[in-house]
Amino acid sequence: MRILCLGDSIMQYNDFSTYPQTGWVQEFVRFFPLSTEWLNFARNGRSSKSFIDEGRFALVLKTALAGDYALIQFGHNDEKDDPCRHTDPGPGGSFRKNLSYFVQELKKKGVRPVLLTPVARRMFEAGRAKDSHKKYAEAILETASEEEIPCIDLNKISLDFLNEIGFDDSRRYFMNFDKNLYKNYPDGKNDNSHLRPDGANMISALAAVELKTVLADFPDYAELSEKCMTSSGNPFLEVSQGNSDIDDEYKAFV
Repeated sequence: MRILCLGDSIMQYNDFSTYPQTGWVQEFVRFFPLSTEWLNFARNGRSSKSFIDEGRFALVLKTALAGDYALIQFGHNDEKDDPCRHTDPGPGGSFRKNLSYFVQELKKKGVRPVLLTPVARRMFEAGRAKDSHKKYAEAILETASEEEIPCIDLNKISLDFLNEIGFDDSRRYFMNFDKNLYKNYPDGKNDNSHLRPDGANMISALAAVELKTVLADFPDYAELSEKCMTSSGNPFLEVSQGNSDIDDEYKAFV
């Protein structure tokens, strides 16, 4: 099974140079069998518009194979007041047109797309998490309904989570930390959009549970649903079953 990822920095793969920043898909892989192939096209700063204009979606289509699944998540940068990235989320607006374009072109390739609303920012007003993505999240949900494909509402789910744990406790999930804690950021960071490992793990766990629920109404997505949150086993562990020496070595390794 192959899963294509289209999105921005909240989804993208991060290497050692930006640690502890972590795209939530980096943790999402833990909820699928090791045999799952992930092709992460998400990149920092991209909107649905710039993803198309820069030729990134053309690369996705060139790479896509019939039977693939695609996770599509935009919004953070579509909201920005930047002519190269901004899109209109209203009915008939450019944001919805871009999403439909992604979906329809992927379907032509035999790919099964899933839309996702953006992860909520760590923004609070009067003690409650603020919905900064509201119009864009609504556009995504409505486009998914029109295109008759699944939609994972991570905006709502993450807002609920933030309201549950509160402003202070939520800090550890985001790139918001004091100086001298991480080598890459000696001066600290005050970023309430991007995620640290705990945040990426939290979002991926919420996404996995929601995916199982949402995909129950989409028989064509049965494989994705069935393989999510199922323990397929680690090949090393399978080989080591019954061999206490190898088991001890593995435990020491991990």
